Amino acid sequence: MSSETYTGPSVAHMLETRTFAPTVISNHNTSNAIFDDTQLAILREFSADPSKKDEILSQHDMTDAPGDRPGQKAAEKGSLTGVVIARYGTSETAFQDGDIEKLNEWFESGGGK
Repeated sequence: MSSETYTGPSVAHMLETRTFAPTVISNHNTSNAIFDDTQLAILREFSADPSKKDEILSQHDMTDAPGDRPGQKAAEKGSLTGVVIARYGTSETAFQDGDIEKLNEWFESGGGK
């Protein structure tokens, strides 16, 4: 990630408009990159197999307590990746149809490096 000032869309906007995945891809390696290598690695793992959502969140100490809003623990830890993963499959998902596949294809073709 660049040390330049971020001027891209807000997190709230990306989540509300479900433009998270395209924004991650299009802004990577720019001053508006969304994630560092650590967060990209978590997103890469998730996009390869979304069925491991709970396992991934647990591995990174981002499992929500019963009754919490999905992503609360991740938000407390400052992990947008965790929030997005936790909300996958809920009414608050940040993904549109096909976004997971697009991310996975991007990672498999060398994206995120």
